[in-house]
Amino acid sequence: MDTTVSWTEARCATGDASLLHLFFSEDETEISLAKQVCGDCPLRLPCYEGAVRRREPWGVWGGELFDRGAPIARKPRRGRPPKRPVEVAAGANAEAEVA
Repeated sequence: MDTTVSWTEARCATGDASLLHLFFSEDETEISLAKQVCGDCPLRLPCYEGAVRRREPWGVWGGELFDRGAPIARKPRRGRPPKRPVEVAAGANAEAEVA
């Protein structure tokens, strides 16, 4: 049984790197397009397994988005996370009013 992988058969292997920007994009739409390219690729599984083994720092590999060496569901937003209101425990306001 021949287990050699021919990467020229990959759907992303256009020969001119015209799809490269999709696989390393910050844009959710482009990331989705990259995942679609991988959708029925015959090399999806070996690509994904290789990315896991190498702990790829980022990008779409085998149809999955990677960040810091691990697959993630979606790209986190840039910048600081949104502020969430701080919950005040019951009775905390009463102590503040007394003081």
